[in-house]
Amino acid sequence: MKGFVPNYLLLVSSLLLLAAPAEASKLESWKFDASQNQLEFTTDQGVQPKAQLVADPTRLVIDLPGVVLGRPMVSESVGGRIQAIRIGQLDRETTRLVIELVPGYTLDPNRIKFRGVTARQWLIQLPAPQPIAGVAPQLPTSNPSAVVVSTALGSSSVTAPAPPTPSSVGRFQHSAQTNLAAAQLATIEAVELDNSGTQLVIRANQPVSYTSRWDRSLSAYRIEITPAQLAKQVKGPQLDANSPILQLRVRQENSQTVAILVQPASRVQVGQVSQLSQRILALQLQRPQPTQTSPVRAIAAIPAAPSSPSNPLPAQIPRMPDGRPVVIIDPGHGGPDPGAIGISGLQEKGIVLDIGTRVAVLLQQQGIQAFLTRNDDRDLGLEPRVQMAEQVNAAVFVSIHANAISLSRPDVNGLETYYYQSGEELARMIHQSILQTTGVQDRRVRTARFYVLRRTSMPSVLVEVGFVTGQDDAARLSNPSYRNQMAEAIARGILQYLYRTAQQR
Repeated sequence: MKGFVPNYLLLVSSLLLLAAPAEASKLESWKFDASQNQLEFTTDQGVQPKAQLVADPTRLVIDLPGVVLGRPMVSESVGGRIQAIRIGQLDRETTRLVIELVPGYTLDPNRIKFRGVTARQWLIQLPAPQPIAGVAPQLPTSNPSAVVVSTALGSSSVTAPAPPTPSSVGRFQHSAQTNLAAAQLATIEAVELDNSGTQLVIRANQPVSYTSRWDRSLSAYRIEITPAQLAKQVKGPQLDANSPILQLRVRQENSQTVAILVQPASRVQVGQVSQLSQRILALQLQRPQPTQTSPVRAIAAIPAAPSSPSNPLPAQIPRMPDGRPVVIIDPGHGGPDPGAIGISGLQEKGIVLDIGTRVAVLLQQQGIQAFLTRNDDRDLGLEPRVQMAEQVNAAVFVSIHANAISLSRPDVNGLETYYYQSGEELARMIHQSILQTTGVQDRRVRTARFYVLRRTSMPSVLVEVGFVTGQDDAARLSNPSYRNQMAEAIARGILQYLYRTAQQR
């Protein structure tokens, strides 16, 4: 029987090699649902996972042969009995995912279920972690037998816990040459504001990897650095009434994670984290620009709709009394959530990200402070989108989506724009601008209780730019030129609304 498992794995690997291109596959997305104890990941080519359960502390190690991560190590704290999810590059051709439990808990390997939704998409269902009674269990000294778990696409094996070794898989390397056993914690030596007050600079004594996000529970922007520790005397900034930061907390989250929590001052926008060098991170902090006397650039920079000569764009957008208006553009869905999927596999998340990005650029060209809730293909919940709009005190919030009904109804096409309470005037202006610019079928302005409309305090709308399942709309939305037209129309409607509300003040 000792020769059976290698031969089986060789057979599976051979099948994958025949089916896959010569170049390495990439890990496209992953998501862990703590409420379901379920990990989901997607690669751009077929993959056969290999898994084992390792002890001290208990962690499920999943190797993806032939898969490249293409970015630094990822580490996300989870909470409860599952401590963290870590993803890193084990070697040049293998990506490793680790689900680490809180010390003192373990998993039953017989109840870990792998399911291949497709050759590219996998679900791993974990049982509820159970406490280890008394002392640690007596672990076998020889290689344990593999437990074969049936899957929809072949099978994957999970081995019972093995004794810890110097090359324990609970630590990730930063490069293919790094020795996992010898990897040391980076020491965070300073967290300081630069001289301009526009960047929070984080300095370490060696290369670092990080994750960042809005922390809803603390109303702060969270940066986590792993593996890392705080220096005994961390150099921090001196904050005063004029600082862009209201409160800064730097703490050792656990033995391997340093958390930096930034609560911005009023009307300060938190930007992106950039890696200035392998040892230095910088968080961008943006203050509203002071009111200037120079005229704002003409709106004519956005191409006018040829079908609406009787409704010309205003010559310029006046400054708001308290500075430039702030607009949040919210491309819907993202990451593992593709949104609606239509004709020829057309995905909502990609369409709306392209349109939303174009809208933001056009608004910025007109002197408007435009921010995107996401500027790449990432997973983002509804609440962080709302919080971002509230944090920056946005004047308006515009969420961009694409509609779907059924692939058996290609005859259903058209534009729908939704509002909840205060967004009606904004919705009608954007809707009319799109109709005049694109000639898309009119499915009316409507009211709806969408979360992002109900929970935002500023005028908010949700624009359904068309049906990805509609024969006409899908063809148009697949065309970059049409998406640019759509973006121009949305931007024009926003600018007209801002102009009118400014006149009414």
